[in-house]
Amino acid sequence: MLPTRVILVRHGRSTFNEQGRYQGSSDTAELTESGMIAARQVGKALRDVAIDALYVSPLKRVQQTVDSILQGMEREIPSIHTCSLLREIDLPAWEGMPFKTVREEYAADYRCWKLRPHEFQMVEPSGYHAAHGATALATRPRYPVLDLYDRAQQFWQDVLPRHAGQTLLIVSHGGTNHALISQAIGLPAAQHHCLQQSNCGISELIFTHPDRPATLTAMNLTHSLGESLPKLKEGKQGIRLILLPSGDISPTLVDAMRDIAIDFSISSDAAQVNLQKVLQNHPQAVQLHIASDDSLLGWQQALANHSASESHPAPLVTGLVMAETSVLQQFIAKTLAFPQTHYPRISLCFNTLTVLHYPAIEHFPILQSLNFHLPLRSI
Repeated sequence: MLPTRVILVRHGRSTFNEQGRYQGSSDTAELTESGMIAARQVGKALRDVAIDALYVSPLKRVQQTVDSILQGMEREIPSIHTCSLLREIDLPAWEGMPFKTVREEYAADYRCWKLRPHEFQMVEPSGYHAAHGATALATRPRYPVLDLYDRAQQFWQDVLPRHAGQTLLIVSHGGTNHALISQAIGLPAAQHHCLQQSNCGISELIFTHPDRPATLTAMNLTHSLGESLPKLKEGKQGIRLILLPSGDISPTLVDAMRDIAIDFSISSDAAQVNLQKVLQNHPQAVQLHIASDDSLLGWQQALANHSASESHPAPLVTGLVMAETSVLQQFIAKTLAFPQTHYPRISLCFNTLTVLHYPAIEHFPILQSLNFHLPLRSI
């Protein structure tokens, strides 16, 4: 079968995002002015991409995002479908609550949500699915993350067979897009918080067959919004690694990295010539050498163990890691706890950046972006 290309976009910044509140499947939040502007920028970035069909969440903040994206594209999409499977995760007891309140008043549940999302339970309000916002709690416990992943899998089963050889645009939510990507590439629900989806971040999957796993070719691209790197979802703490495949580095990428603070670098001797092209703008960076690219994988395990043992926030330190594409692919897969057979499901491109964040405070490592600075017209 001809491959199906799927571009995913998270909605723009909403009023609840601005206020630091849980949104879930509630439909109270609306897009902010900055959210509309960012969505129009996404539309401009996608102008040269021929899109055959658009699938969108029914919630208001997504519908408003789609309106702004279409304004930016300045053209119509032949087929537009609103799909209830694409609504955000159901978090009935928390919807509308400030993040801080949930962390303090639901401390045990919050800890489970962050560390064991596949085990996280929540009681569903009576009539919740019929009318969001009900406050009377029933006695029916649900598993919100598992339910979300079931919905994502159902979406793929329903939609992919209809669009062989076509390009689809999905505009949805952070949690929903995360579940869609995870189900497509075989990442379990236990890793639900390890893929970042920023407001108006763009991701891409390639399916060669509706019954086979997809390849993740881009994730959370926000450079069309003017960002040098995606903003840190878990705060400016811990270790951030910027992975750059070995090879010739374009002057455009060197210039794009000029304003990124780099505290240290890790590379083998074979990558030194190209590494120095980047580090000429970062003379303060401490350069760490490894015997070979393969030894980087042992360093990855030490970093993961150190991150897991940290219990107090530490100031953010950013490192640049340059190695062969296959080694970086394994590095990412090990960080995200992929089975070894899943390594080919992550594609890396030359002259792009892939960003990993180790917050070191009761959180899994986060893949912030994959192939950042990839030109959108040729995704």
